[in-house]
Formats: sequence, C-alpha cells, structure tokens
Amino acid sequence: GSFHTGAPGMTTHHRRLPHRVGFTLIETLLAVCITALVGTGIATMMSVLSRDISLQYEARGVLVRTSTAQVRLSSYVAPARHVLGADESSLVLWLEDARESNTVHASEIRWVRHDEHADRLIVEFVAFPDEWSEAAKAIADTEYPADANWDSVRATFNSGGLLAAAPLVDEIAHASFSTPSTAGAHPRLVHVDIHLKTNQDPVPIQLGDAIRIPRPPLQ
Repeated sequence: GSFHTGAPGMTTHHRRLPHRVGFTLIETLLAVCITALVGTGIATMMSVLSRDISLQYEARGVLVRTSTAQVRLSSYVAPARHVLGADESSLVLWLEDARESNTVHASEIRWVRHDEHADRLIVEFVAFPDEWSEAAKAIADTEYPADANWDSVRATFNSGGLLAAAPLVDEIAHASFSTPSTAGAHPRLVHVDIHLKTNQDPVPIQLGDAIRIPRPPLQ
C-alpha cells in the first residue's frame, strides 16, 4: 500500500497561494504620503540652510563694509589739524595748513556728509580747475575765521562749480556726526553713527577716531 507522512490516517495536501503582482491602493497611497513628507522635510531643511547662508553672507558683508568705512574715515580724521564743526548732517575738518598761515583756507577744508540722493557717505573739497594759474588759485582760495559758517562756505563753492566729491561708503541709509569733548578743550574725538543698508533692515554701526595732533587755527 501507499505510505503517507504526517499524522496517522491523514493525507497532507499543499495549497498554492496566489502570486501578488504590484501594490495595493493603500500601499500606493502610503508611499505617496511618505514621499511627500520626506520631500517637505528636505525642502524645509534646504530653506533653513539657504537662509542661514544668506545671513552669514550678509553679516560678512556688513563687517567688510564697516572695516572699510573705518579705514577711510580715519584717513581724514587722524591727520587733520582741527574739527571745525559736526552736527546731524556733516563733519567739517581742517585737514592741512597747505598755505602755512595757521588760518583756514577753502582748499584745506573737508566736508564729510551723507549724500541722501546717492545713499552714500562722501567727502567734499574745493578743487580749482587745472588750467588756472597758481596766482588765480591763491586769489580764489579764500581765508576764513575759525568760527565761519561752513555750510555757507560749502554752498558758495558748490554754486561756483568748484566743489568735488569722493565716496567713502556706499549703501548708507542714515548718518550723523558728533564730537564728544571735555569742557574748555578743542574737540578731537569724532563719532559717526551710520546705518548700513542690507537686504533686511538697516544695520546701525558707530565709527570713530581722534585727531592725533590737534592744531587749531588762529582766531
């Protein structure tokens, strides 16, 4: 007779399960949801990283511009002889005594001011045409008392087309000037408060330097 394995008196039958092909609808939907969640997470992470990189780049740019502004300001303040005036709109320096008179002449003055139309900090100075003779320049180079109205002096030479300008710092939203000093002493310390324009809000910074050897003009 025949011999069967397994339990006594029982015949073992093997059922073949049907072979699955593809995914069910639920599995497909789950896969789509998971992919969407992962994609959203990656997009959020990339946005954060991009923002951080942008902020780091912005901060680095502010540091570079601040350093440049400080160096350029110092190149005028440190060697200057005297602070003629400082207010919310401008800083007026007697830079040198080129005519060796111990008095202020127009060509020896420097106006540091905020050009609101160009959004930059500039330095202005009297510049006579190259074709003028030295005698003509000497006549036009007016001598002024130490307490002159320097805004009026600037306006006079500007209206005559004899005022030149050089940029100090670009992308400036605001600038003001002050000269803290002790009573009875000539001011030598200069403060410049500026707001640097950025892709975000303007960044306030303070620049400062002092005249190395104060030499006020004769009254």
